[in-house]
Amino acid sequence: MPEVHTITSLGAIWRPGDVVLDAKGTIRVRSDDPHWVWDYPNEGNTLDAFGELVVPGGAVEEEYAVRPLTLLVRDGRAVGGTPVPE
Repeated sequence: MPEVHTITSLGAIWRPGDVVLDAKGTIRVRSDDPHWVWDYPNEGNTLDAFGELVVPGGAVEEEYAVRPLTLLVRDGRAVGGTPVPE
């Protein structure tokens, strides 16, 4: 089984719609809001009925996603240890 990729820095390059698991075991979804950069996964789906990415509006600031973060979903699809450039 491939190792999962974790991010420890606040300056990592995240894409809107990325789903991560933080160090506290909380799932967060990256938003496209410049201030409220993370959202909760229960706010909506990651893909719409046509398979297009759905990006949440944002609910919490950067520091609420406790590092390290493990990337679970990118572009609406599950990933298996895909590296994220920092």
